[in-house]
Amino acid sequence: MMLCHGHTNAEVYSALSKDSYILDFDGVLVHRFTQAMDFLSARRELANAMIENGFKVEVVKNYVDPYDLIKLCYGDWGIHSKFELISDILKRYEVNAIPKVFVDLNAGELLRTLIKNGRKVYISSLQSTSVIHSFLKRLGVPLDSVHVYGRDSGGRPKPYPDQLKGLADRGSVVIGDSLTDGYLAKNVNSCFIGLETDGYTYYELCYVGAIAVFNDLEELLTYIT
Repeated sequence: MMLCHGHTNAEVYSALSKDSYILDFDGVLVHRFTQAMDFLSARRELANAMIENGFKVEVVKNYVDPYDLIKLCYGDWGIHSKFELISDILKRYEVNAIPKVFVDLNAGELLRTLIKNGRKVYISSLQSTSVIHSFLKRLGVPLDSVHVYGRDSGGRPKPYPDQLKGLADRGSVVIGDSLTDGYLAKNVNSCFIGLETDGYTYYELCYVGAIAVFNDLEELLTYIT
C-alpha cells in the first residue's frame, strides 16, 4: 500500500471503517473485462448506432473504448433518449465475454467479509446490472446482500451521483481502479481508495483524490480483516 501525499495510515483505517462501501466492478471484482470482449466489433457497432441517432462523427471518432463512447450518452444535460438502445448493443458483447473473464477469488472473500462485518455494500459500474449479477452468483454472494447499480439502473451512472444519493450521510468509501471512481467519490462526498489493477498509475489515482493506493485486493484484505 502506498499513501498519497499528505495522507496518513490513520486516514486509511478510518476510511475502511466506514459504514458503506462503494465498489467498482471491473478492477475490483473482475479483471480487465473489456479485454475479454470483441472490443473492435463492439466499438464499431456502438459508433454506427450513435451516429445514426444524432451523435456527430467528429465527436465519436475521438473514442476507441466502447465505455468511453457510452459516456457520451449522458452528462450534465441528462441522458440521451436512445441510451437504452445503445446500452443494449454493448450488453450483447458483455454477455458473450462472461465465460472468458477472470474472477479474483479475493473478491468473494472481500464481499463476504464486508457483509459479515455489517457493512452496506454497493457496486457502481458502467457494466450492465445483469452482467454484474452473474459474477456475484459465480462468487457465491447472495444478490439480496449487495446493492448493484449498473449503467442501466436508472439515473445517470457514475461518476454522477444520481444512483448513490444519500450515501455520504452515512459515511462511505469508494474503492476502484480508475479516474472515474475518483470523480464518483468526490461527487458523493466519499473517501477514495485506489487499486492499481488497471491502466491507471498510483500518481493518477492520487491526483483524483485517493488517500492511498493498494496493489491488489489481497493486500487490501489485510487492512480489512
